Amino acid sequence: MVKSAQQAQAMLNAGEGNPQLLSAKLTTARFFCEHLLPRTGACLASVLAGSESIMALTVEQL
Repeated sequence: MVKSAQQAQAMLNAGEGNPQLLSAKLTTARFFCEHLLPRTGACLASVLAGSESIMALTVEQL
């Protein structure tokens, strides 16, 4: 995503390509970096914690 954003910015700076599409690429990359990427640490912790607690439930308890 970073490479795509860098390429989009370079194209905008050079006056190439579709400015609306390139600006949308930059906005999407920024949103991802600001809102989704920070969540990866919490997701990793959950994955590394394993499945022991959820697997402790019986089918009837779900």
